[in-house]
This record gives sequence, structure tokens and C-alpha cells, in this order.
Amino acid sequence: MQTIFLLDIDCFFASVEMVLRPELRGRPLCVGGNRGERGIVSCPNYEARAYGVRTAMPLRTAERLLPRDAVFLRGNHRLYGEYSDRVMTMLEEFTPDIEQVSVDEAYMDVTGCLHFWKSPHHMAAAMKERLRRECGLSVSIGIASNKVCAKIAAGLKKPDGLVCVPHGTERAFLTPLPVETVPGVGTKTLPKLRARGIITIGDALTSAWAEESSLGRYLLAVVEGRHETVMHYDRAEQSISRDTTFSTDTADTGLITAMLYYLAERCCKTLRKRGQHAATVTVKVRFADCTTIQKQTTLGVPTANEEEIFGVARQLVHTLLSPQHVIRLVGVKVSRLSSTGEGSQMNLGIVLPERLGNLYHRLDALQEKHGYRCIHWGITHPLQHIRESQEERHG
Repeated sequence: MQTIFLLDIDCFFASVEMVLRPELRGRPLCVGGNRGERGIVSCPNYEARAYGVRTAMPLRTAERLLPRDAVFLRGNHRLYGEYSDRVMTMLEEFTPDIEQVSVDEAYMDVTGCLHFWKSPHHMAAAMKERLRRECGLSVSIGIASNKVCAKIAAGLKKPDGLVCVPHGTERAFLTPLPVETVPGVGTKTLPKLRARGIITIGDALTSAWAEESSLGRYLLAVVEGRHETVMHYDRAEQSISRDTTFSTDTADTGLITAMLYYLAERCCKTLRKRGQHAATVTVKVRFADCTTIQKQTTLGVPTANEEEIFGVARQLVHTLLSPQHVIRLVGVKVSRLSSTGEGSQMNLGIVLPERLGNLYHRLDALQEKHGYRCIHWGITHPLQHIRESQEERHG
């Protein structure tokens, strides 16, 4: 029987800021943008959450909810990435079997390492103490026989939680819990379940619906400890996205085009860093009335070249806009990712001179060392005010 840990760094972005600036501790803090700016909250700390602030809430709504001494920061995603790398490196000293699913979350199969420890609980407690001592970060850990149980357990006693679900007790652990605690049960699914009288996970399991629906069968697999099914269901995210909210609603095609290129460039930098290519491009546009639409297309050959990603994104956005449209947000997502050697050819090597491919990597290295503004393409000149810490959400 496997033993799976899910480690979740509590309020990650806000926690890093409080490590670096201890004077922020105890004050409501929102990472995502400065006071008075437009955009969304990327990460509120627990003091801010006590006032009802939530991730993805508009910054201006958060301002109305919070007291005057609340702190608003744009944040620094490069810094958060460095802290994330430090955490994952430390976890590798406990087990080599790590699946990082986001910048602040990772699954660990510790089955083969437990003989070094008195119990899974002692192993998890040692992880928590090490990360607190060397990184200053609080984490919550869930322990179970499968990933879904572990994820649910990690969320039950945040912050600084440690919840263990012993093997064979999955059903007893899960049945009293609200059905919305299950990953995959979101705002669209929950009303349908409530309409059927399904309030808890136990309600779902005793309903005839459980055998008739894919979600019901999934829940049965979880409580019966059939972890191989759950492991397949809860696979790692296979997309990279960047989006930006404009400081004021705009119909300026030059500004929109420049932002599209910038976002495509940021996606491709991440692809190249990971040694991956993308086969599908999706654009997202949010209009002044907050209506949001998306459109996507699949490429003939996967690529990590921003010229190609941008060209496709610009065509997609063109089909969504008219001269009368005023927008507040634009986004680019690349998905259907593959690594070099998985059957996809590097598009730069097919349609562009090899030296241009090398140029992209050299630009990446320069910007990594000296910041984005040290050198950039002319098409992004309208965005010269952009900084590394620009309001940007990762998806």
C-alpha cells in the first residue's frame, strides 16, 4: 500500500513577503497589485482572509473590505520561484519521488522511505520543521493512501496543518465531509449535486447517481483506496498561461498587440526553460463589462517560439474584437505540452536559422540575470513601463 504526502505551502506569495519583511506579520496583506490598481488578488494572507478577501478577488473589492493599514504589493514571481526551488530541493532529501504540481504544492510517494522514520507523522513533522527553520515557511501536509485523500487532508487544518488518514480509513474520513472538498467539484458541479440532495461525500456514495456518473465512480474509487485510478485522474497540469489586466480599459490595438507579444514571450520563456514545446494556443479576452471569452487553435508542429505563438494569438484575438470593443484583460495560454525527444521537432530548427534559436536562449539568459527591461523586442516598446513584478497571474 502506498503512502502519499501532499505538501502545500501556506499563503505562499504572502508568506515569502513576510519572511523578507517581518514588519508585515500580523497585518492584512494582499499580493497581486498596489493599492488603487486594477487587477486581482494573487494571494491574501490569513489576516486578509479574515476580512473575506479571497484569491482572484478584484483588488478594489479587497480594498473596500480591508482596513486602512492593509498592505498591497505587486509581488515578485522570480523571487517566489527561487523559494519554490529551495523547498523542492529540500524535499528531495526526504524522498526522490516528488511530483510538483504548482509553485507551492507537491505530491510525494514516501512508501520506500518510511523505514527510516518511526511513522509517516514523524516524517511529515520533520519536513515541516526543516522548512520552517531554513526557509521561514509554514506548510500543511496531508497523508493518505492516494493523492485525492492526501490533498483533502492537507486542506482541513490550514495553516500549519498535519492530517493523517490511516490506510483502510478512507471511507470513514471522507463520508462526513462536504462534497465541495473533493478536487474537481467546482461552482458548476456543486449546484447540480445540491439539487439531488447531495451535501456530503457520504450522500454521494449512497446515491444511485454514484454508479451512473463519472464523478460518482471517481468518488467510489477514492474511498475504496483504489489509488491507481486516482493517480491517473489527478495528473499534473499541462499548460502555461499568462494574463494581464490593463490599468485602464483600452481599445488601443497597438497596446493590445504589444501585450499579446509580451505574454506569448513569457509563456515561451517558461517552455524553453522546461525544455518543452506547445501544440495548442488559447487566448482570453475580458471586456469592459467583465464578459470573458476564449478561443483556441492547435498548431501543425509544436513550438517554443514566441513569433509563432504570438502570430496565432494575434489572429485569434482579431476574430474576437471589433473597433468598438474595449477590453480590460488579455491572456495567452499554451497547452498540449511535450518535451524535446517526445516526437516533436523544435520548430525553430525547421523554419528559422539555427542562430535565431540560439538568440532566444541568449536573450532568456540576459533577462534572467539583469531583468526583463535590460533588452526587449521593439514590438513591446509601448510596454516600457512594465517591470518584472508586473501584475500577472500564473495558470
